[in-house]
Amino acid sequence: MKRWTRGVAAAAVLVGTSAPSAVGAPRTDGKGLTIEAPPTYYTQMSHPTSVGLSVTVDAGSGSSVRGVTLTMDASEVQGTVRMRAKRSCTKGAGYVFTCHLTSSHQRSELYDLVVLGADKRARAGAHGTVRFSATGPNGQRAEAEMVMTAGTPEFWGRKLSFTDAPVGKPVKIWGGVLNHGPMAASGFVVRMGGGPRLKLDHRYSNCRYEEVGESSARCVFDTPVEPGEAYAFDAPFVVEGGKDLTKGTVEMRILAPGQDEDPASLTNRRFEVPGKGPKLGLTPTGPTGFSPKYHTIPIDTDRHVDIRAVAGGLRGQPGDVIPLEVGLRNQGQGRVDSRYLRYEIVPPKGVTLIPPDVPSVDPDGDELPSWNCSPRKPGEDRYVCGTKNLGPGASDTQVLRFRIDGRTTGTGYVRAVLKGGYAERDSDKGNNAAAIKVQVPGARADEGPGSDGRSGGPGWGLTVGAGLAGALALAASAWYAVRRYRS
Repeated sequence: MKRWTRGVAAAAVLVGTSAPSAVGAPRTDGKGLTIEAPPTYYTQMSHPTSVGLSVTVDAGSGSSVRGVTLTMDASEVQGTVRMRAKRSCTKGAGYVFTCHLTSSHQRSELYDLVVLGADKRARAGAHGTVRFSATGPNGQRAEAEMVMTAGTPEFWGRKLSFTDAPVGKPVKIWGGVLNHGPMAASGFVVRMGGGPRLKLDHRYSNCRYEEVGESSARCVFDTPVEPGEAYAFDAPFVVEGGKDLTKGTVEMRILAPGQDEDPASLTNRRFEVPGKGPKLGLTPTGPTGFSPKYHTIPIDTDRHVDIRAVAGGLRGQPGDVIPLEVGLRNQGQGRVDSRYLRYEIVPPKGVTLIPPDVPSVDPDGDELPSWNCSPRKPGEDRYVCGTKNLGPGASDTQVLRFRIDGRTTGTGYVRAVLKGGYAERDSDKGNNAAAIKVQVPGARADEGPGSDGRSGGPGWGLTVGAGLAGALALAASAWYAVRRYRS
C-alpha cells in the first residue's frame, strides 16, 4: 500500500442503495505538504482483524515531516467503524484523532491509526466520510478525504491449473473476478505472487511490481462491480520459469481496498517497479466458472525428475565399522527443491548406524554439514535426512559409518520421500529405494532375517515395485524436521 490513487471513488453500498458522491482530491496550500490516504476503505464485519490504516504525509522537497500535526475527523463513521489510536496518535472527543509526527524524513508512512472493523450495530453498507488535515510547523496545510464503509464485498476468481506447460516458455494466466456479494464494490485490488523460480512479467501500467524475494504484483482496478457481476481480464498475467522448472505455483488474491488488504502483510513489499505496458482492462462476462478456492494456481511443466536412491553393500566381520555412501541423485531433467525432498535410512537388523561427532563451530560457514539427518543417535531403527536442492544431474550424498554387530544377512534400505506432488513427477519410481545388504563371510541365511524385520518396516528383501508405493505412503507420514540447506 505504498501509493494510493489520490482521487476518491464512491464507496461500496448495498444493492438498491445509492452510492455516496465521490469526494474531492487532496487539497494543499501549494507549499508542498500533502496527505495520501486510501480513497475508499471497506471494513470487516465478522471476525475482524486489527489493521493499521495506511496514511502517508509528505512534507515536500527539501523538508521533513518533523513537527507536522495530522488530524483525522472520523465523526461521520462513529457507530459505523471502530478505530483506536496508538504510539504517535491519540483519540480525542467526537471521534477525532490527532497524530504528532517526529520523523526527519520527507515522507512518513503512518500506521498508528488502527481499524478494528465495522461496529457490531452497523448496517452492512453504511458509510461516511473521514477527513484528514495536516498542519506544518511553518503554517503549511493539506487536506484529504476517505470514504469508509461497514462490510466488504466477497470476490471469487477463476480456478486455474496448468499441466505439461512447455518449459522455458511463458505461461499465460487468463483470470477474472466475480463479486459474490453481499454489496457493490467501487473497485478492487489484485495481488499476484510468483512462487520460487517464477517471475511475473511487468507489462501493465495499473500494476506495480516487486522483485525483492518472490516476484509479485499489485494491480488496482477502479471499475465498480455489483453483486453477481463478473469480469474477465482482457489480457493475461504472464509468468516465466527456468529451463529446469518442474513444478511451480502462483498465488492470487482479489481484495476490496481496505481492511482485507492488511498493510502489515505488505512489509518489505514496496511495489516500486511500475508496469511498462498498457493498462490491464476488464471485459464483462458471465458469472460461471468462478470459485472461492481460486487462490493457488499450480503450474506443472513438461520436465520430470528421476530421483535415484544411493546405497550399497556392507561386507565384513562382526565388530567391523564400514563406511558407506548414501543419499540421492537426480537423473531427470527437472529440479526438485529441498523442502519437498527427504530420504530415509533404515539400517539392516544387526547393524548400527553411527552418526558422526558433532563438528566444531565453523565461523566462516563454508563447510557443508557432515550429518543432515535425525535423530543424532546410534542404533536407531530409522533416520530421516534432509537434502539440498537437486537440479538435473545433481546429487546429495554423505559417507556414513555402519557397524556390523552380529552374524547377519539382513537387508536395510535408503529410500527417497517426495512431497508436494513431486512423486507424481518422478519418471522412474522403481529406483526411489536402494538396498543396504550385509555380507558376513560364513554367515548362513538362517542366521539373520532375509528382510528388515522391524515393526513398521517394509517386508521386502529389497524388491522395489508394488510394495514401494505403500512404503512411500507410510514414509510420508513421518516427515521429521531436520536441518536444511540450499544449493
